[in-house]
Amino acid sequence: MKNILIIFTTLIFFSSLTVSQLFHSNYGEYQQQEIPFRENSFIGNKPILREYDFVVIGAGPGGCVVANRLSEEKNWRVLLLEAGQDESIYTDIPAALQFLENTDYNWGYIAEPAKHGCFGFKDNRCPWPKGKGMGGSSIINAMFYTRGKKEDYDTIAALGNDGWAYNDVLPFFLKSENNSIPEYQNSPFHSHKGNLHVERVRYHSPRADKFIEAGGELGLRKNIDFTVDPEHGVSHLQLTTLLGHRVSASKAFIRPAKNRQNLHVAIHSRVTRILIDQKTKKAIGVEFIKKGKIRTVYSKKEVILSAGPINSPQLLMLSGIGPKEHLKHHGIPVIQDLPVGKTLLDHYGTLAIKFEVNQTEPALTQETIADKHLFEEWYKYGRGPLTAPAGVDGLGYVRAPSGKGIELIFGALSNEPNMFFIATVLLQPDARGSVTLKSKNPLDPPIMSYGYYENNTTDLEDNVFALKYAVKLVEETQAFKDIAGKLSPKPYPKCVHLPFRSDEYWACLSQHQTNTWHHQCGTCRMGDVVNSKLQVIGIEGLRVVDSSILPHIPHAHTYAPTLMVGEKGANMIRSFWSK
Repeated sequence: MKNILIIFTTLIFFSSLTVSQLFHSNYGEYQQQEIPFRENSFIGNKPILREYDFVVIGAGPGGCVVANRLSEEKNWRVLLLEAGQDESIYTDIPAALQFLENTDYNWGYIAEPAKHGCFGFKDNRCPWPKGKGMGGSSIINAMFYTRGKKEDYDTIAALGNDGWAYNDVLPFFLKSENNSIPEYQNSPFHSHKGNLHVERVRYHSPRADKFIEAGGELGLRKNIDFTVDPEHGVSHLQLTTLLGHRVSASKAFIRPAKNRQNLHVAIHSRVTRILIDQKTKKAIGVEFIKKGKIRTVYSKKEVILSAGPINSPQLLMLSGIGPKEHLKHHGIPVIQDLPVGKTLLDHYGTLAIKFEVNQTEPALTQETIADKHLFEEWYKYGRGPLTAPAGVDGLGYVRAPSGKGIELIFGALSNEPNMFFIATVLLQPDARGSVTLKSKNPLDPPIMSYGYYENNTTDLEDNVFALKYAVKLVEETQAFKDIAGKLSPKPYPKCVHLPFRSDEYWACLSQHQTNTWHHQCGTCRMGDVVNSKLQVIGIEGLRVVDSSILPHIPHAHTYAPTLMVGEKGANMIRSFWSK
């Protein structure tokens, strides 16, 4: 067992090894128990039909919810198409998430060269991991359960999107949630009946308690419920795991529905184009590649595009829906001129700064993930350091002098036993980006750009403030003094020419260690590309149901908001077709 796991983590760390190759090793009992279905057993004797009522593109959080809810109507046939593979035991381990980005569970996207950020990466190009497989990005994300602020959704409604204010969307957050945290059992802001399980990190690090205590010393509210009010406070994580195992969107919404005869799921099915009747401007089906062959499937009612904030705009443009001049440039016939891909929003910041303490805890390394005893402690009992996503168990919320929100991510465990880390997240950055086509070849990755620290905005100042606040949290509080907490004295190599700890040094670090938090949204934004019913403007029978429709980025990691979009979108679709 131990040798096999060492081989797994070593290969996964140094290459883009396909995880499926490892399944042919002697992984034995765990492999078989943890993978209850793959393509053949899941769809079984359900061959892909020529026509369905609904065709859903993408098995990410939005698509999994929609496929589940629509297939509750027994008279509707639903097809869910996913380009990637099924999950595995490896995607279930929260602590392994940093390794998964180097596998084929990730699309492997890389953004365009940045002018003022990403200096620490080759050609100033930051990697943009996006999940590829059943569950989408929920199979490689950090599993934080956050929703944002009331004002986020009231802002969406105020932009002219009726039905999207906080009081409108809260019921759909609750519909998905199954929260087992004891102190929230009687809260009107939590539910205990949904598909998505939420719990605390099952490895309890004393360092995380110090983080909470230190926040209190600086005047932050301790143990806040950040799903209700992520403002001026600190708390332990709420995590989308069950007994320490990852709960992806596929586990939450597709596996419970796997025996429905009217729900068909096809993995390794790469959608290349949405078929649209140019005369009627109605979506009539989908073209996709499976097993090397181009195939076509038709929709009687609607095509639901849930391919995510990168692939959804790409597919719209490949299908003739997008900026007119851009489509003409690539020789794509224009069916509908819409600003697809024009407004990409995201959270970014710095990952991460390290601190030293005089106590030791398990380090998260290749060897830790491979340790037989730690692995079995996680697998059999749902406990131990492998239940902590990348070692994290703490979030803090502060405001920069600009008035914008900052999130601090507390990593109680790092790759060294006497160190922890704090990362920064700009929750309302001024930066804006875009998604455009590289060519009309659907297999070419799209062009993704983002204006890190551009246009004389406050983003860089805000991140410098956040880094300095993190240092203050550790070095100026008794909680961390008790364990001799201090900033690691090793400066970042490419910033050694600047005075250590100076504002200039922190700005240099920010621009070199730029990090996206994978919360891209807005590329098919509501009000510009889709209406408040998520219907693509000017096109019949086509909706977008994923984070790309959000016209305002919430103060949140976007897993829960995207599930909400899926719940609300499915509800609107069912209401429309049940009349």
